[in-house]
Amino acid sequence: MKKKIFGEVFGTALLVFFGPALVVMGGYNDLLGPSIGWGVSLAVLVYAFGPLSGAHFNPAVTLMMFLTKQMKAAEAVVYVIAQLVGGLIGGLFLTLTYKAYLKGAGLSWSTEVAKNNLNGTVFPNISAGMAFLVEVVLTTVLLVVILVLNNEKTKSYNLQAPIAVGLTIAILVFAAGNLTGASMNPVRSLYPALFAGGLPMQDLWVYLTAPFVGSIVGALIDRFIMND
Repeated sequence: MKKKIFGEVFGTALLVFFGPALVVMGGYNDLLGPSIGWGVSLAVLVYAFGPLSGAHFNPAVTLMMFLTKQMKAAEAVVYVIAQLVGGLIGGLFLTLTYKAYLKGAGLSWSTEVAKNNLNGTVFPNISAGMAFLVEVVLTTVLLVVILVLNNEKTKSYNLQAPIAVGLTIAILVFAAGNLTGASMNPVRSLYPALFAGGLPMQDLWVYLTAPFVGSIVGALIDRFIMND
């Protein structure tokens, strides 16, 4: 279990740091760079920590694994706690490094974070209901890909699975990043919002609930389609 906890803590910490950091410190003006960056980051992390913990890094993935009877309740709880701890570590390191970056560049934390929200996920152009639906659909797509890659009847590309997951993330971020930020992960949204404050905190409930609905939909697909 120690290896699994380490994998989830360290992997989630790196995910919460790398993803927002490449956006707020990368100077991107479009979605191409962030989508590729998020996709590549996740693929690398899955390759690195998959052998240790299965590389969930996401409570929605863990819930789906529990609902599909691929892990027990006690283990799922440990995974979620590890992800929350890892996300906190990643969020703290993101905040510290970004403050140092801004100080060196002679820029103000409050001014810059008001612009980029520390890459917190927001949806300024659509309603909360539509944002919720988008996040449910995005999470469901991601989880179905994971289900197919892990299903005994369909998995045949084990070595390429991290690349497939990374490409899925890249496509989903590119497609919906301007709508909701394409979170698909409560932990990924939680800590940038907590450290940035302001706009990302206002509708944080969307990102803390929609992915879990996607988990339930994914479990139903697994039950009635994948294992029929």
